[in-house]
Amino acid sequence: MRSSVAAAALAALFAAASAPASAIPIFAQRYHLRCGQCHSVLPELNAFGNYFRSHGYRLPLPEHGTTVFAMRYQVEYDEHPAAGARQWQPGGIILGSGNIGPITAFLHYSLGAAGGPGGTFLAFAAGYNARTQTLYRGGLFELPLAQSPGQRLDDLQQYGYYGAHVGLNNLPLSSPRWGVMAERTFGKLTADLTVAFGSYQGAAYGGKPVPTGEFTWNKQPEVGLWLRQKLVESNTGEVDIGATALGGTLGVLPTGRLPFADLYQRWGLLAHARYGDLDFQAEQWYGDDHDADGFLTNQHSSGGYARLKFYPIPHAYLGIRYDAYANPYITRDVVYYGAVQIAPCRFLLQEVQPPGQHPYLSGAFTIAFPGPLKY
Repeated sequence: MRSSVAAAALAALFAAASAPASAIPIFAQRYHLRCGQCHSVLPELNAFGNYFRSHGYRLPLPEHGTTVFAMRYQVEYDEHPAAGARQWQPGGIILGSGNIGPITAFLHYSLGAAGGPGGTFLAFAAGYNARTQTLYRGGLFELPLAQSPGQRLDDLQQYGYYGAHVGLNNLPLSSPRWGVMAERTFGKLTADLTVAFGSYQGAAYGGKPVPTGEFTWNKQPEVGLWLRQKLVESNTGEVDIGATALGGTLGVLPTGRLPFADLYQRWGLLAHARYGDLDFQAEQWYGDDHDADGFLTNQHSSGGYARLKFYPIPHAYLGIRYDAYANPYITRDVVYYGAVQIAPCRFLLQEVQPPGQHPYLSGAFTIAFPGPLKY
């Protein structure tokens, strides 16, 4: 099986990655840290990296002069590219951050990929109130999903239900939202409240947009409540569970037809466990669209994933994931993948196995380096 060959190829790089990773721009330079302090395999965050992010990208340490902008450049290979696409696809993003008093500004700008235009993917201001243990964000931000679809992808394949469209509702969970969010910690419970008034319209990372034949907008604000409870926490492992309720009303204007409103809800359940070098995570989502096509069709949808990862060293992993969603047609796949970080570079290799079809291979080389501007 070619997945075994892929795993063997990645294993050959693991020893080289065992050395401490060198510094990556902006945050590492600002606090004189190494990239391995926050990242397991960039851009994936470790526990400290998630703590740093949830505290508004601030630490109670002296701040130093640093680059304001950095770039992450990626070259992807796809054994069976989509129609009109090439096997080798270059792409890049510009990351920017700066502090203004207690506020941290963050920018994620795509340079375009796969024939698509560049554009702003994330742009928000964040602040953290230490007294109330509350994080605030405003602007264009990602929903607080268990697996970030835009900033910290651990492979190249869409996670389960994250990218699903339901009927003519083209607002997936993976699209960033325009709005505000607040995240507060109550002991071992973390709660997020999101209120969105608009959404990112385009393809992630500047890929070529797929025509959908309709124009959509938030007719009523989307409101979401996200809960995550830590059940067990020790030096060797942890167990936590989560639940989400999300809903709003999307205005839809199909080509050549009158506009209509789709009242939609999304509910999610999460389970996560880590023991030593093993990490397991699973999510299940359910959706209900009260008018998915403009003809008052009530459409149900569901989907999720189950993922197991093994970290032989802190900066490398091997993973297997099962994805599935139905809206109403069922789509499934199994992804075998692995990645290793060597200094500011990531080498990723994966094989996707759709049911009853030949598997296909893909991979990516990612490198991060500083931009020219400094404080």
